[in-house]
Amino acid sequence: MPLSDQAKCLIETEEEILGQVLNTLKTERSRDVSRFRIETERARDLTSQRIATQRVEDKYQLVSDEAVSHTLSDLKKKDVSNIDTLLKKPYFARIVLEEQPAGGTARQIEYKLGFAANTECRIVDWRKAPIAKLYYEYKEGEEYAEEIQGTDRHGRVLLRHTLDVDGGVINRLVCGLGTFERKNGEWLQLSDGTPRPRRNPGELPEILSLITADQFKTITEDAQTAILIQGIAGSGKTTVALHRLAWLLHHENSPLKAHQAVAIVLSQALKNYVSKTLPQMGIQGVRVITFREFAAETIGAQLPHLQLPHSKESATTLKRPDEPSPRSIDRVKRSMALLQVLENYAKNYAQRTTWTGYERDLVSVLSQPQAILAADETGLLDAELIAQARSRSMQNIENSVCDPADDALLLRLIELKTGSLTLRGGTAGHYGHVVVDEVQDFSPVELAAVIGAVAELRNLTIVGDTSQKLDDSHVFPGWDKLRERWAFKDAMSKYVSLTVSHRSTLPIMRLADHIQERDVVTEGRPGRAPIWFRCRKESDCLEAARGWLNKALERYPGYLTAVLCADPQEAKYVLSLLTPTFGNTIRYGDEYSFSFAEGIVVAPVRVVKGLEFTNVVLWNPSAQHYPVTQESRNALYVAITRAEENLCLVTHSRPSEILPPFHSSLVRAVDMRQDEDEVPSSG
Repeated sequence: MPLSDQAKCLIETEEEILGQVLNTLKTERSRDVSRFRIETERARDLTSQRIATQRVEDKYQLVSDEAVSHTLSDLKKKDVSNIDTLLKKPYFARIVLEEQPAGGTARQIEYKLGFAANTECRIVDWRKAPIAKLYYEYKEGEEYAEEIQGTDRHGRVLLRHTLDVDGGVINRLVCGLGTFERKNGEWLQLSDGTPRPRRNPGELPEILSLITADQFKTITEDAQTAILIQGIAGSGKTTVALHRLAWLLHHENSPLKAHQAVAIVLSQALKNYVSKTLPQMGIQGVRVITFREFAAETIGAQLPHLQLPHSKESATTLKRPDEPSPRSIDRVKRSMALLQVLENYAKNYAQRTTWTGYERDLVSVLSQPQAILAADETGLLDAELIAQARSRSMQNIENSVCDPADDALLLRLIELKTGSLTLRGGTAGHYGHVVVDEVQDFSPVELAAVIGAVAELRNLTIVGDTSQKLDDSHVFPGWDKLRERWAFKDAMSKYVSLTVSHRSTLPIMRLADHIQERDVVTEGRPGRAPIWFRCRKESDCLEAARGWLNKALERYPGYLTAVLCADPQEAKYVLSLLTPTFGNTIRYGDEYSFSFAEGIVVAPVRVVKGLEFTNVVLWNPSAQHYPVTQESRNALYVAITRAEENLCLVTHSRPSEILPPFHSSLVRAVDMRQDEDEVPSSG
């Protein structure tokens, strides 16, 4: 759409303002670098003088001067670092306020919101909520009345612009006139008023400019409050949780330090994904670990005979049995009933002093089948299963191994008996704050172990979506049970539901809603309906997928596309079919070697939970692989909602009955079972 003269003028103004900001920042940086060098050199000279001097009195004075110089040097180094951050992305929003002081003349004040503050450029750190809330909670033209830094301020928002600045260039501008984007050096007006922000492959999207007033309130909630976030796929719940953490780490909001915080996830792929994104949010020094790593740190310290020796393996990797534990036994060990009996046991039993005590304790708990059955509300447990779980644990003790399902049980026993857990570096204590992602796949025992990692419940941010639960052996108790069981009272916690997807387009989310037999999504980004190629045989399916993938690579160069399969076996087979066509552009993605580089990744659905891709092909979602069960619905829901812009289904077997009818309005149906000369157009 061609630009109006008014739009051109507005964009030119924003580019001029950005240019002025960048010039000011560069001047500041040059000045601060010079001062840093001067103070560093002065500190070195003072150190040399202190070493050379003989008089004690002179040494004392030099030590004092040296300390002051080192402090000034460190401050200048920090200033330079802040400016470097701002030069990459100076700000993401600009607002102009018209304020009417009592008895005074109206005045206009400009603020810019960024990831670090700069007084000369009037850039405010978004974490300083009193100013930032004017951007998030008021629209252009609205009047406001707020107390800001102890002063009552009244006025009107004259201008509220959202910008995507990268590399010193504005790429996108959202304002009252519409949405404008720079493509190939030329500005265009988009029909979509809230486009998805640009980002590098493998990074969580930057949603600060798009979050709602309610989400901002969640992020900036009282630091003494636990936050429980339930959100649909793509609603930004993980990003909101991490921005909550970033807000807490600001010295004006809480005393929390980065080394005191940890983010716990379930998969290695999601760990890599979140770790790569944190620095982009201004979060440095926060660990992201999987639950297994989290548990193994304490278990390995308390039970060293279960820890693998130092080698290529992590120092906190535990020894596992040769044969995996049956799912039925895992269900016993991950149950709320066993957790209740274990915690009662720990309360009434004196602390053991031998390292093997914790494992024997677990056997003792499993030796109480009647108590476990009395606490079971699911009806899924029986005495025979509990006896099998006990026998398995005794065998593990004999072989000096533990099952993955034992990790949380042993960790919880250690927490209950010692009152702490082992932190990084081997010290005992608690974390200052814990973010838990994908909580729907945590069992009650794992949840209890995570909650035991903080001294107080208020130091938790818990995130999840029950529609994405993929493992029925991890019996998540549900949000209501979680709040009741762990006493999250309204006074010290806030439950938030996010229902707008920032990731997937509205047509993709409507298909996802159908999969879950609900009608939750009412708004979202426009886009094309998912396309469904229904084929007679596998070779036709492959032809359709190749054509669609080639167009995806052509239209979205530099982006990551995924081909999602039901399980690892199918994924590896599909990779072998597609590799002759795409060569080095295509690769397999598993939990431990998942690459976010551009191209095509073929992966099982379970591996990509929590991740997202510009384009997704869902390979042959058949009735065999996806029977009519809640777990299958969740798996299809996860697969569909990994797609940001385009989704393609290709089938050659009988489709899953969970999918809509082939000629449904939810999909664009392309029937390749008929004789056609031309390859269908993809979307």
